[in-house]
Amino acid sequence: MSLRSGAHAQRGQTLIEMVIALPVILIALFGIIYVARVGVVNERAQLALRYGGIAGFITGSNAYSAANIYENLSANGMPQPCPTPAMGALTGASPFPEPSAAPFWQPDTAASAPCTPTVYGLGGAQFLASHYFSATSLSISGGVDVPSYIQDVLGETSHVVGASEAFVHPAFPGMILYCSTEVRARVYGAVTASGSSIPPTPIPNGASNPSPAPNNNGVCQ
Repeated sequence: MSLRSGAHAQRGQTLIEMVIALPVILIALFGIIYVARVGVVNERAQLALRYGGIAGFITGSNAYSAANIYENLSANGMPQPCPTPAMGALTGASPFPEPSAAPFWQPDTAASAPCTPTVYGLGGAQFLASHYFSATSLSISGGVDVPSYIQDVLGETSHVVGASEAFVHPAFPGMILYCSTEVRARVYGAVTASGSSIPPTPIPNGASNPSPAPNNNGVCQ
């Protein structure tokens, strides 16, 4: 065999090896990029959850206020404000000042479940408001479409990442009124001079003689 023919054979072998190895390398490379995208979306979901459970609750609910007490003197009052995850965090937009994230780093689908609040009592007399605390459960999810070239490998067309967490905080006044008929009766008597005065606004519907909510209504435990 001449040197020329040997070189041709070597080049032909290298070409065959490249044809076999290149698709594997490319699939592995783009698979790593896909995994990085999933990781970023998951991080954003965690951030959105924490913002909604902490900053969103503190700044947007006015939970610890006299208005919250007055509103919950009526049986028609909402027993609790319920913060939601900051969906804008999934795109890098509101409530944060930075520019929106590039589309590649955003989820293809996003959803948040309704907030679920629960109030727990530590026992003892109902009027001991310090014995109450709330647990607010939030959840958020983001879906990332799986590229077609690795769908068979992963066995799915879309991958969903998400986060869920319960945030514990002191029960706010309105919720304590909602869970304790004794506290409600005492506050109502103090605000209305034992029922001789009309409750101040913003009592819903101008109610002057609200009936207490049940003590065990599925929210209080």
